[in-house]
This record gives sequence, C-alpha cells and structure tokens, in this order.
Amino acid sequence: MKLHRFGGNFLIGLLVLSTCSSCSKKEELPQKNILGIGGDTWPKDSMDDYISQNFTIPYNIQVKYKWDPYEVSFTKTLIPVDEKKVIPVMDVVKKVWIDPYEKVTGNTGFIKKFAPKQFVLVGSAEYNTDGTIKLGQAEGGRKILLLKLNDFDKKKRPEVIEMMHTIQHEFGHILHQNILYPEAFKSLNPEGYTGTWYNVSNEDANKQGFVTNYAKSTIQDDFVETIAYLLIEGQDAFDAIITDLESDITDTKLASMKAAGNLRQKQAIIISYYKSAYGIDFNALQAEVQNVINNL
Repeated sequence: MKLHRFGGNFLIGLLVLSTCSSCSKKEELPQKNILGIGGDTWPKDSMDDYISQNFTIPYNIQVKYKWDPYEVSFTKTLIPVDEKKVIPVMDVVKKVWIDPYEKVTGNTGFIKKFAPKQFVLVGSAEYNTDGTIKLGQAEGGRKILLLKLNDFDKKKRPEVIEMMHTIQHEFGHILHQNILYPEAFKSLNPEGYTGTWYNVSNEDANKQGFVTNYAKSTIQDDFVETIAYLLIEGQDAFDAIITDLESDITDTKLASMKAAGNLRQKQAIIISYYKSAYGIDFNALQAEVQNVINNL
C-alpha cells in the first residue's frame, strides 16, 4: 500500500514539474498580424480607389476581393479571385447594370436604395453534387456573391453575357423581395416547375414556356430568369425562341403555341411590374442594356 501511494505521489511530482516547465517556456508572438484576426488590412492602391469612387461613395456598395472564408461556403473548394480581374469585372458590372438603371430612372437613388451593399468576388465556380455549378447568389438583398471570375474576359461576349445574366438574375430577386411580383405570373405554367430542372435542356424548357431550364426550378427563378434573359440576351434572342415555337409543325404544335403564349405573357407581366412597382420603363432599360453590351 505504501508503495502504491509513493508511486502516485511520484507521478504527481512529475506532472507538476512538467507543467512548470511548460509555463516557463517563452515563445515569441508573430510580428505580422494573422489574416482574419487583425491582418486583413493592406495599403490602399489604385484598385481600391477605383472601387471607392465608383461603388462605395456613390452607392454605399462594398466590393470584397480579398479572400474571406466566412463569406463563402465551408463545404466547397473555392479559390480567390485574381486581382487583375477585379477592375475589368466591376467595370462591366457598372456599365451593364448600374449605368442603364441610372440613365432610365434619371438619378442614382434607385441603385443606392435597392442595390446589395456588398459584392463578394470569387475566382472559381462552386460545383454542386448534382452536377450543376453556382455562378452567383443573392443573400436577402444584402450581398451578391459572384463566382468563376478568373475565367472572365470582357472582350468575349459570351462571358459578359454569362456574368451579367447572373447579376440581373440576382438583382431581380432583390426587386421581387421588396415588391412581390404579380399573382398572375404564378398561374401561367405551374406544372412545369421541378427540382430536377438540370435534367431538362434549354430547348425542351423553351417548349414548356421557360426561357432557360433554370427557370423551371421555382416560380421566383422563372420570374428573374425571364427578366435577366430579356435584359442581357435581349429581345431578338427572346423573339427567336417564340418564332421557333410558333413555326412548330409537328404533333406538339398545340403545346408549342401555348408555350409561346406563356412567354409573351411573362414579358407583358414583367413590363407592367417594372412600371407599377418601380416606375421604370422596362423596354427603355432593355434597349439601354443592349446598347451598352453591343458597344463594350
């Protein structure tokens, strides 16, 4: 018994000595701040001045391009945006999104009131387990997340169309979250919405009365996809879908005519919504957006 107690006391003595030894060890703290806990400041340069003058001061919009893991999904593999892409991306955003709204409304108040207060820029796309990719996301009207920006080239029209379609889609969500879209929109083709929209081609989606397959995901996405398509792809592209549907001479002609009619009704509802909800001439806005895209 004495031997047992002695052994226990000996072990306690070793533990105390070990603890005291650890306490006495001195380690120098890092001289540089650690990113995220005091290290997320940097000398401002011409890019920061550009953001400040074109977004922060006039519209109270913050543009975050430095990597911040708390702004993106923890479950996805993403990479930071190439800083050389920041000004070209945001220059197109301003010219194709902000400037047309200002020109049509006649003031900066509309964008300042309804624009998200933060843009977060990410270099890569976010890949989902169902095979789809996320190019953007609006969060409660407060933030727009833009992804896949390291592939962006403002000289390539398809890439401008893809990115700005995402912007107009997400901004459309902000608009209908502030003032709900008309009830009539819900009744046009409610049977067409599905969680597996990605299994449908754009062509087949058109035949069901949707501008894209993603428009089939929810009524809300149908509404803003139609807005984005009309503004960014343009009226000619929209009319081409309807022309193809109306020229159908197969056994599906009746369904194609119904789809064409639904698309026309969706456009009419959107034009009326912009005017009644926000006092905006949608046709004038569409023409201005197309003019800017064609002259970039």
